[in-house]
Parts: sequence; C-alpha cells; structure tokens
Amino acid sequence: VGFPSGAGAPQQESHGKPSVPRPMIDPSTSFSYASAFHDGIEILPAPNGKGLGAFLTTNVAQGSILGEYSGEILTRKEVEARYWKTRRESKEDRKWRNSRKRRNQGISGDYLFDVGDDSFIDGEDADCSSWCRFANHAPPNDGTAACNVEVIWRAEEASVDADLKGIVDTHHLYFVALVAIEAGTELCYDYGEEYWDSD
Repeated sequence: VGFPSGAGAPQQESHGKPSVPRPMIDPSTSFSYASAFHDGIEILPAPNGKGLGAFLTTNVAQGSILGEYSGEILTRKEVEARYWKTRRESKEDRKWRNSRKRRNQGISGDYLFDVGDDSFIDGEDADCSSWCRFANHAPPNDGTAACNVEVIWRAEEASVDADLKGIVDTHHLYFVALVAIEAGTELCYDYGEEYWDSD
C-alpha cells in the first residue's frame, strides 16, 4: 500500500474550530456505527477529553487495512460555500445545510480530507460516513505507540457513471496499521499541519 507516483499525502483540512458543541449521534441509525461493527471497531469515550474514539476489538498485524475513510464527496466550490464561507451559498448548499440541521449532523468542516483535483471527502455526516471519522489525533514519532495508524490514498480507475452521465474519478482513503495493534487499543493518526491551521 502506498501513494501513487506523483501523489502526495491526503490532507485533512480545517479552517477554524467549531463554535458550537458537537451533535449527538444515534448509534441505532448511524452508518458510522454500523461500519465500526462490521470492521471490528468499537466507538467509545476516548481518554483526555477527546470525545469519542475508535477502539479495536481484535488484534491486528502491522500493515492491516483497518477501514476506509468515507463520506460525502464535495467539490472545492461546495466546501468554500458550506464550510469556509469564501463563496456565496447556492440553493443546493442551503438545502444541504438544512438537511444536516434537521438530522442533527454537524457543520464544522473538521472532517474534510483534500484528495486533490478540487475534491474532498467529508466525513462529518455520521449517516453516510464510516467509523474512521472517530479516529483521534496523535503526533507522529513522539516516542509512544499512540500514533498507530496511517492514512493511505489510492485513486481508482475512472469509470463511466450512467446517473452522472460522465467519467467519475474515485478517491479512496484507507486507514492502515503502522504497527501490530492489540485489541482494546484506541486508533489514532496524525491529522497533519493543515488541520491545525486556523487561517
């Protein structure tokens, strides 16, 4: 597993921190929780006030693919209007925002991954995002095993989508074990410098 030639690491982006508390997620209806159960992950309160975290239910070997970071695929224009407020919202953007509010889903922008080509994976909506949204930050190479996951980006072959009437490039972000990890361990990865920039 690795980056395709000429591709850099995906960047998790955040332009400011949320000013309101995070919404509650209903485990009985959330795709995030269903994907966790499927992949052998348990969502539990994390230590040190980090909110919820993703914990292994079985031992895994170094290099194991733990899951795929999934969510809505947004364009740069959508991200600029919906999160960064650098572009005026369209009618579709307002419908999106109202849907999130109605379903008690967050609108912070803290779950965005820039995958290039002006495309982003938005993992904030727990109704359509995988458990990977619950993985917390740990600094890399800090002398502990806290940073035990890396994010690997793969671009799949372009395909023709009849509904969209065109060629669709698909981007995938996989969470991979950096080391052998024991059951009960919280899964954490380095969010990267872009995440912490608040400009």
